[in-house]
Amino acid sequence: MPATKLSAPSASSRRPACPRSGKGISSLFSSLKVVRLLRLGRVARKLDHYLEYGAAVLVLLVCVFGLVAHWLACIWYSIGDYEVIDEVTNTIQIDSWLYQLALSIGTPYRYNTSAGIWEGGPSKDSLYVSSLYFTMTSLTTIGFGNIAPTTDVEKMFSVAMMMVG
Repeated sequence: MPATKLSAPSASSRRPACPRSGKGISSLFSSLKVVRLLRLGRVARKLDHYLEYGAAVLVLLVCVFGLVAHWLACIWYSIGDYEVIDEVTNTIQIDSWLYQLALSIGTPYRYNTSAGIWEGGPSKDSLYVSSLYFTMTSLTTIGFGNIAPTTDVEKMFSVAMMMVG
């Protein structure tokens, strides 16, 4: 029996095993991609919804941060004001941050001998701005060091404030 040769069918006579299988699968994947795009629209709507609240929350957080910084600035000023003049000996404490600030801005404290009281020093506005500056830098960073705690009470308060911030 002579051996028969099997030859490969020509390209025109080849038929896929599953008719329209390549075209059907690719169109199925394409339609699935369109469905994913529809989900993206829902995500965009949700994101837009949350961004409205995000701006309000951000403003609220900034306001709360400002209020806490104000309270801490008032406490910081009160500590300095309490420690700058020793009531018992009626002397000025040169290691207080208020005394150091008064020297650095050129408005030192001076003793009025006729009235028997200490006068001068920084203005109330300058004291508040300096206190707020110190608390903001301490809450957000480690501080810059131009206004620094020098007495023990000031250092304890600064450590507590850095732990809060």
